[in-house]
Amino acid sequence: MSKSEKTRNACLLILLVISAGCRYDMQDQPKMKPFRGTTFFSDGLSGRQPIEGTVPRGFLRSDTEFYTGKRSGPGGANASADAQRGQQVQGQQGQAAPGTNQADAYAGAVDTFPFPVTKEMVVRGRERYDIFCSVCHGFTGNGDGMIVRRGFRRAASFNDDRLRQAPVGHFFDAITNGWGAMPSYNAQITVQDRWAIIAYIRALQASQQNSANSSASPAPSASPTPTPAPTPGGHE
Repeated sequence: MSKSEKTRNACLLILLVISAGCRYDMQDQPKMKPFRGTTFFSDGLSGRQPIEGTVPRGFLRSDTEFYTGKRSGPGGANASADAQRGQQVQGQQGQAAPGTNQADAYAGAVDTFPFPVTKEMVVRGRERYDIFCSVCHGFTGNGDGMIVRRGFRRAASFNDDRLRQAPVGHFFDAITNGWGAMPSYNAQITVQDRWAIIAYIRALQASQQNSANSSASPAPSASPTPTPAPTPGGHE
């Protein structure tokens, strides 16, 4: 082997040794791990608090009506906080707490949807309603879902006048924060889908109201059939 070849092989060997020394496995990544202490920062914590005033991407939520179902400004988002806390301790969903009237329970709730309602939105709402809501409220919204039929407490009926007259913001608040015996679905249902469900509930209420009105209409009474006079000497 020539001298040049020996020199080249020695250089390659040195490069291999150096590259092996710089190798990191996945478990040895140079990073801070959550909840693990460190001497790098003076407070000894590896997790750092966000800079004051910063908002994570996607969490600005400047549209108060869309994200809370409450009117923005005074008498809006915080207007029904006390009434909501009173509702949470009630055993019956939608039952007002003592000293709380219906107007207080719906205080600050928006009366209209924060965006136009489309057919696609209602279809999406029906899909989400069937998954998350029908087990308690039933497919017709009468509060007779499958778990109610299995012996659990009856859910509120969307076809009661009380909930027919309730503003859409009330339903959004109930889905987001829970209401009475109903838990919060904030983690399971996205904001957009909550509004879609409410749009379907309004459609469901309209359909059930029309059905009730049609069934309540008195049927035309038929003229009584005259009873034939008995034939003398005959048998019944």
